[in-house]
Amino acid sequence: MKNISLIILFLLFIGCSDDNKTDGDLLERDKQELKESLNSYKVFTYKFGKILIRAAASPKNDTTSIKFQADLNRIFNKFVKYDLDSTKNLSMLDYISIYRDYKKMKAFIIATDEDIFPTLSDAFTIIYADSTNRNIKRLAGKDKEFVENIEHSILSAIVILSKDLGKEVSLYECSKTNPELLPDSEIKILLQFFRGFLFFEKGLYYLSEEEMTRNISWLNKNKNLDFPYTRAVFQWENLDNQKTFLALHSLNHLFRGFDRLMMNREVDKERALEDFEIFLKDSKEIGLDNEIIWAIETYLYLKNEKNEKAIASLTKLKSSNLLFSNDKKRIEESIKYLQTRESGKVLNGVYDRYFLSKIATKYILHILSQVDWKSIMESQNIPHTKEMFKTIENFKEFTNNLNKYTSAEQLKETGKDLKNKGKNLFNKAIKLIEE
Repeated sequence: MKNISLIILFLLFIGCSDDNKTDGDLLERDKQELKESLNSYKVFTYKFGKILIRAAASPKNDTTSIKFQADLNRIFNKFVKYDLDSTKNLSMLDYISIYRDYKKMKAFIIATDEDIFPTLSDAFTIIYADSTNRNIKRLAGKDKEFVENIEHSILSAIVILSKDLGKEVSLYECSKTNPELLPDSEIKILLQFFRGFLFFEKGLYYLSEEEMTRNISWLNKNKNLDFPYTRAVFQWENLDNQKTFLALHSLNHLFRGFDRLMMNREVDKERALEDFEIFLKDSKEIGLDNEIIWAIETYLYLKNEKNEKAIASLTKLKSSNLLFSNDKKRIEESIKYLQTRESGKVLNGVYDRYFLSKIATKYILHILSQVDWKSIMESQNIPHTKEMFKTIENFKEFTNNLNKYTSAEQLKETGKDLKNKGKNLFNKAIKLIEE
C-alpha cells in the first residue's frame, strides 16, 4: 500500500509539472490567475468610480443600470459637484454614505462590464457640454471599441507608478484592453508592449510572452514604418526610424527572453538565450550602452564561462544610479566570487534570474516615470486630456478616503471622533452604515 501511495503521489506530481503541459495549457492558467488577481477592494472601488462617470453619460432610455440609476446619479452629483474637485470637499459623512451605497450595489459593480457604458471621452463631452446642448451623439461599434482600448491603455500606463492606485489598477486597465480589436499599427504595438510588461511584473509569464511574440512577428514584417509615438514615449528623439525600429524590436525580445527565463521548462530557458542574443545584437547596432545591456551581457558571459568579460559588465552595472545599495552589494559579491570561481561552477544564485529581471523592470519603470503623458496626449489632440488627469487625481483621493473612513479599524477611530464632535453626528453615521 505504501508503494502504491508513493506511485500515485509521483504520478500526480508529474501531472502537475509544467514540463508536461503545452504552451496553451500554461497560457490558460495565466488567464485564470489574472482574473483572480483582479478580485480586490482597490480594483472594485476604482471601477465603481469609473462606472459613476461613464453611466452619467448614458442616454435617458438606457436600461443597463436602471435598478441603481437613482443611486448612481446621486453619488455622481456629489462626485462632480465641485467641477471634478469634489473629493477634496466631500465630508466624512459623505464618504460613509457613498460606502453604504457601494455595498448595496457591489454585486452589480463586480458583475458589470464598464465598457457597456459610453466612453470616458463621450462622458466628459456630455458632462461639460452646455446645458442647452446635451444631445450629443455617442460613439458606437468599432469606433467605440477603438477609443475604449486607447483609454484603457493610456490609463494603465499613467497609473502604474501611482502609490495610491498602482499596479493593481494598472493591471485592471490592462486586462480591459483588447489589442485584437485595434488595426495593426504602432499604437497597437505599444499597447501590447505595456500589457506584456505589466503581465511580466505580475508573474504572468505566458500571457506576457504572447504579447511580445505578437509584437515581434508584426515588427519583422513592418521594418520601414515611422514610429513617432515610440520615440515620444521612450524619449528616443535622437533616433531615426531604422534605429527606433531596432530599439523597439530589441525591447520586445528582451522581455520575451525574461518571460522565458522565469518559466520552469528547460525548453523555455533555451529560447530565452536566443532572445537575449537578438536583444544584444539590435542594441549594439544602435550603439546603446546601459544597465540592461550590462545585465544581459553578464548573464550570457557567465553562461559561456567568460569570467573576465562578466566582471567588466558587472563593474559597469555597479555604477548605475538605478540600483539600491543592497543591489550594488550583491553585484560586489558576484564580482568577488567570479574572481576566484573555478571553471564549470555555478554562481550560486548571487546573480540569479530574479535579480536580472529586477534590473530590467527598474529600467522600464524609470523610463515610464520620465514620460510626460499629459503633454504627449495634448500634442496628439486627444480630447479631454485635462479632465482625464484631473479624474485620476480624484480617483486617488476618492479611493484613499473611502478606505480611510470605512475600514474596520478606521470606523472605530471615526466613531470616537464623531462622538467627540457630537452625539447627533455620531448617530447619523451609525444610521448610514447600518442602512
